Amino acid sequence: MTPQAHPFPRRFALHHLALVATLACSSLLAACGGGGGDDRGSPVTPMSQSDATADAANASSTGTDTASALDTLVDTATALAPVLAATAAASPAARTQVESARPETSPAPPSITGAVACPGGGTATMTVTGTLELLRNGQLDAGEGYTVTYAQCSGGAGLARLDGSVHMAVLSADHATSPASLSVDITATHLVLTLPAGNATLDGQSTLTRSVATSGGTTTVTSHVTVPSATLLTNFNARNGTFALSDLDATRTVTWVGGAVSGSQYTGHHTLSGTAWGRTFSMNVSTTGIVHDDAGGALVSGAWTVVRPHATVATTVANGLVVITVDDGNDGTIDHTWTFPAAQLASSAG
Repeated sequence: MTPQAHPFPRRFALHHLALVATLACSSLLAACGGGGGDDRGSPVTPMSQSDATADAANASSTGTDTASALDTLVDTATALAPVLAATAAASPAARTQVESARPETSPAPPSITGAVACPGGGTATMTVTGTLELLRNGQLDAGEGYTVTYAQCSGGAGLARLDGSVHMAVLSADHATSPASLSVDITATHLVLTLPAGNATLDGQSTLTRSVATSGGTTTVTSHVTVPSATLLTNFNARNGTFALSDLDATRTVTWVGGAVSGSQYTGHHTLSGTAWGRTFSMNVSTTGIVHDDAGGALVSGAWTVVRPHATVATTVANGLVVITVDDGNDGTIDHTWTFPAAQLASSAG
């Protein structure tokens, strides 16, 4: 996509990774099991409404927030690339840096490095490597590499601070056709997000492939995200946790109208496991109906299922209400059904 395909996102890059980590903290192994026993005939303890609601909230947010964070990383690089190119073009020192890296004079690929001020304070320093011709065009092009290092970098609200680094390798890019397309590999290295309640550190690799279609004043960005494995180290509310996110395969579609986000959709699956408070847990999460968020990222509707070793939690959200059913023991029998306002689901996360 060209740098003008859609504007810099309203929420700063990686704000959602904090939510991923916070939500993972509460997805602990709760008392679960069920009415007639598990699939081996052993008696089990029924899952409580509070545990089921926390599972439903955390499972959904873990997938959508991770996809959103990776999506926004690409948005950030796309927004910073033309700024860096323009800075390099206007800077004699930067021009000298690029010219000195010509293949005939240096074995290293040409590169441009520059620092950009973050909206809420701090800096993001970007180094772009690639061919001499492509470095100057301000677009993400196949063969280029983008390394961004954050130093106390925060968004406009100043509530979240980012430190650490991300590397993006551009696998393919087509800016000339409609819809435009882009594919990147993303590696996060000790990427630390700090919030008032604590911090989270992410390490892992992912791949994001997106298409961008614009019609009139509406731009539709569809991203397919895969995360084979990633680790989260968290310290929130005086509690430490170590989590593994794996097998995330999701599609996220964001609609922009008049330069602002009007809403998004998410479908996909992932596995979350880990240890916290000296206890272990594992869950498989998959959407069973498209999850819709509004312009501010709040959940509007959708359906998804959480499968634990001894319980299955199914959630449906529509018309401001949440319906949760629980199959204790995974024996195919619904043992509990609860209905409550959607706002209660959001307040149960974390």
